[in-house]
Amino acid sequence: MMSLYEILYVMIVVLAGACVQSALGFGTTMITMGFLPLIMEYSKAMGLSIIMVSISTLYISLKYRDSIQWGVMLPVLIPTAVICGIVNILSAKVSSDMMYLLLGFMFAAVAVFFFVFSNRIHVQPTPKSGTILGIICGVCYGLFASGGPTAALYLLPAAKGKKEYLATIQAFLCVNNLMILVISLVLGRLDLTDIPMVGAGAAALMAGTLLGLVIHDKIPSSVFGKVIYAFVGIGGIWIIAGHLGRF
Repeated sequence: MMSLYEILYVMIVVLAGACVQSALGFGTTMITMGFLPLIMEYSKAMGLSIIMVSISTLYISLKYRDSIQWGVMLPVLIPTAVICGIVNILSAKVSSDMMYLLLGFMFAAVAVFFFVFSNRIHVQPTPKSGTILGIICGVCYGLFASGGPTAALYLLPAAKGKKEYLATIQAFLCVNNLMILVISLVLGRLDLTDIPMVGAGAAALMAGTLLGLVIHDKIPSSVFGKVIYAFVGIGGIWIIAGHLGRF
């Protein structure tokens, strides 16, 4: 049973993650997986993160369902779902410390990429590029429950506009999240003792989602994104520094 402090900690982390998710189109698991493993096992943090992001992406997908571009999404969705399922099952055998260290490296790499290379690399939304990015996204999703940045490289230039992009990437994430959620429940990453934590997280999630949608409409994503990726990069370096000594 989690303490009141731990439940409040989960709520703050989930609120921040949901706000980022609905403002940028992705980001919940980058926040939750950066902080939840500090107070719980990595596998349990992944399970909780997937439940939270599943609720968020399902809500936004339904809200903007008329703007989802399924034809654009399928070339990257199919390989992501297949690889993600395989990797997620295999990752259950990897130690929590090792997974958290790998997560730190992934966060740092994502931050460097978006700050240095995102304006120089323009991915053409073709079936070939969708397959390649889908495989990479599937590995990231399966290991860290975080495939949004890779999917965005494909979906952002392919979508007709800002609203279509948000709707399409949320639907993409929702499909993969629900698949990982089923795997997490089967593997026992969450159990009945986690119900209070899930309920508290869900309340914070909805608040963060609604706040993020307001930010999405008011603030340019590029400005908001730079702040987030700086935060993600610092978090990655912090994780790496704190765990290198254990190996």
